[in-house]
Parts: sequence; structure tokens; C-alpha cells
Amino acid sequence: MTTSRPYQNQMKYQLTASDYRALRSRLNSTVAEGGDAGRIHTLRFASYRGLLASGQDQELSSIPQFSLSYYNNDPTYLFLERQLESAYDCAMVTEAECRALLSGQTDWLLARHNPVLRDFYGALTEQMLLPHVLLSYHRETYSLNDLELWVALDTDLRTTLQHMDFLDPDLLTRDTAGQEGIRLLQISYSTTIPDHILCALEETAPHRKLLSEAFLPM
Repeated sequence: MTTSRPYQNQMKYQLTASDYRALRSRLNSTVAEGGDAGRIHTLRFASYRGLLASGQDQELSSIPQFSLSYYNNDPTYLFLERQLESAYDCAMVTEAECRALLSGQTDWLLARHNPVLRDFYGALTEQMLLPHVLLSYHRETYSLNDLELWVALDTDLRTTLQHMDFLDPDLLTRDTAGQEGIRLLQISYSTTIPDHILCALEETAPHRKLLSEAFLPM
């Protein structure tokens, strides 16, 4: 449902409902091999010191970004992901460990002796890292004919700041009631996007809108 992300470049677009249907049909029938599909719940962390700072983009870009995710409404095991520029690493976290984290218990991060978890502990204590936004969305993934290209279609994207409800999908549904879930196209690639892929995107999703990173799936 996610990519190991050996890719150097990534673009994210918002799609209209009709463009989403057309693009999905094209991907399934002509230019792609379908991958996993399912619901993803992601809790992003952010440094509130960094969010309040201004004019420090270069300094902040050197700080790793962290998020916790689980799939298909089953939080038995979660993945803690660390992103630093184009490099990604992850570590597995149990539901009990996640509940401890949400209640403010962090010593277990050091006890695991995992470099990603230890780095996360340092970010929590040194960078004032705190839960920031909770995302819930359905993702379909496609690999494009053995190319260095990976495509995800994310639908029904919903957000909430109620991070204590992260491990309860029913509460997440309540928290996001009334939201109109948006549709996203994400493209990850190493060097270039082939012309026939660009043509397919233009034909099936001409009304797409380029988006920034804020409040979006990784």
C-alpha cells in the first residue's frame, strides 16, 4: 500500500470526481499494474517550535519528519516512518507501544534499540515534536510497467486534530463526519516521466490541481 520510495521526485495533485474515474479506468486498463488497495490512517508529528518559526525553511528542511500509520482499520501493528528530504526509513510499532506514546510514555523508544525509534525520541525531547494532524484515506497503488515510477490514487481523504482517537476507526469516522473527502493523485519517480504517461494524465485528468505538502498523505 506504500512504496519503499527509492524515488527522488514526487508530485501531488487534487482531482475532480470525473477526472479520478477516468484516470483510474486508464490505469487499470492500459498503462499500469495494480497494486495494493485499502484504508490508511496516519498520524503526523510536527515541531510546534518549527511551526511558529519564520524564515527558517533551510534549517527546518534538515529536521526529520515522522508519522505513524496503520492499514485497513487494524492497529495491531503500526509503522513509524522517518523522512529526511528524499530518504525514508521505518520501524514497526505495536498497538500497546502506540497507546503508551499517545499517553506520554516515551522510554520504550530507547529500550527498543532501533535507530529510527531513537531518532524519534530525540525529536520528541529536543524539537518539541507533538502530534499534529490525523489523516484517513483510501489508497490504490500502481507501478507503471517496470518503470521507475509509482502512482497512488488517494480518495475520501479526511483530517482531524483529535489525535487521541487515532487507534479507534469508529471515533475517526465520527470526528470527520460531514467532511467531503477529496481525491488525490500522487506520482513518485526517479528521473523523468515518460511521454505516454504524461499524455495519459493530460487526457484523463486535465483539471488536476498541484498541491503543497500540508495536510496530505506522504
